[in-house]
Amino acid sequence: MSKPKQGLDEMVDRVIDNPAYDMFGGYHIFLRRVTIPILLILVFMMVYDFLLKFISDDPALILSALITGLSVGPILGIERYIAETWYGK
Repeated sequence: MSKPKQGLDEMVDRVIDNPAYDMFGGYHIFLRRVTIPILLILVFMMVYDFLLKFISDDPALILSALITGLSVGPILGIERYIAETWYGK
């Protein structure tokens, strides 16, 4: 017999009670949900602005999106490294 789908209240309680999210003094959820997307937007804007000096608009947009997409892994890796070294004790 399958489990009924969890409601939003149960999902939020499960995240809040999860000890994995206690890193960064409880700000880990904030960092993952807000700071990382803002950082990705800033990476895109800086790369796009830099590339506009050398190439036209459409290729600069495509290359900026590609470089930003390739930066997701390193950004998440840096976040994990910081969490493990600074707060993983």
